[in-house]
Amino acid sequence: MSLKMLNRFQKFDSERFFSGKKFLLTKIEEWREGENQDNLHTVGVKVTGVIAVDQTQYSKDLQGVNEGETITFKVRKPLSNFQDWEPLQTVFMAVAFDRVNIWGDYRNQLSVRVPDLKKIETN
Repeated sequence: MSLKMLNRFQKFDSERFFSGKKFLLTKIEEWREGENQDNLHTVGVKVTGVIAVDQTQYSKDLQGVNEGETITFKVRKPLSNFQDWEPLQTVFMAVAFDRVNIWGDYRNQLSVRVPDLKKIETN
């Protein structure tokens, strides 16, 4: 039996997955969308970070398995909001989520939209 539309009933627990994770900034770029290449407009920024700290408890004896993996966050904010963020120096975290979807052939990729990202001051 092959059931249809099952993916609409899966819920990703964003708060649990992202709690205990800190990211090291690797790249910031414009987030552009449009119907075709000639009709693109900027809707925000894409912030890519590598998971530097992963304290998420995935199971009873499994923690930190995603350290070193990267995630790109789409943020509907102007590029100027991130002007003082420096690649390989800025540490940040995601604290609220607009939409998080699992995708990919092996269901091992995330598409993440957030209202904002929180910069963590390091000493």
